[in-house]
Amino acid sequence: MLSLVKSVLKSVELYLTLKNKLFFFELTNNHEKKRKKIIQEIENIRSNDGDADRADLLREQLISEDKSFEHLSAFYSKSSERDSSSDK
Repeated sequence: MLSLVKSVLKSVELYLTLKNKLFFFELTNNHEKKRKKIIQEIENIRSNDGDADRADLLREQLISEDKSFEHLSAFYSKSSERDSSSDK
């Protein structure tokens, strides 16, 4: 009976770990898509002699996105390190 409970708990732990990795993977993909979209828009504005102020705002948005993603990545990295050390 005890081994069954341990097995179920281990299965739940593995499921949650996989779900967490999938979340980070999707977060990374969304960040890259958003980043590429902003960069493309900046390039379009600059190449068409568009509004320089708009391009500067987009550049600031890009920097903000990168910092936000960096923060989330660091948080994920710390939590995954903590999880891997608790397995030992």
